[in-house]
Amino acid sequence: MQLLMTAISVVGGMAFSLAFAILVEEFIFGKVLAVLFARQAVRVESGQPR
Repeated sequence: MQLLMTAISVVGGMAFSLAFAILVEEFIFGKVLAVLFARQAVRVESGQPR
């Protein structure tokens, strides 16, 4: 019984650690990728010189 409780604790801890790591990765790289792939405003110049 103690072995079962230890195994459940280990698996639960690993699952929590993985979920936390994915959350942190999304906060860090999600922001970086959003900045890198954001649409850039392109200025269109008219063909008529002043």
